[in-house]
Amino acid sequence: MLKRRSPLYSSSPDAVVLATCTTLNIACDYKLLVIQKWPQFTVLVFDVFHTTYNVSTAHHKADIPVLHFDHGSQYSSCKWPSNEFRDLINKEVAKMHNLNGWDRKPPYIEDQTSTEPRRYENPRDTSLLYRGGEGKLS
Repeated sequence: MLKRRSPLYSSSPDAVVLATCTTLNIACDYKLLVIQKWPQFTVLVFDVFHTTYNVSTAHHKADIPVLHFDHGSQYSSCKWPSNEFRDLINKEVAKMHNLNGWDRKPPYIEDQTSTEPRRYENPRDTSLLYRGGEGKLS
């Protein structure tokens, strides 16, 4: 999580991941999966140790371990998240793979600050194209 007041806020996602890996003292061989932009923060989901990652099956929810790293305005913090938070992250990653279809590859960017509705033209699960059986594209 990258808060708006963080000194890293204007940095590239790759620079933020590098800073996170450096702080955690881990090898920075990573795959950036999801970037969600919100009004007060940006969420970066990246994979550092998931050697069995397969983009063709990543639309199914997995049980990937999650570490919550928060880049704040004055300091950064790291903690093991609750099971609910870990489950949410796993579901969001799977959802983004599903919504973005077979042809697009990570990182998937979702801008929650825009007033324009998000459109996903080619999801893996075509039932997602229609909302509530009304025949409207979601």
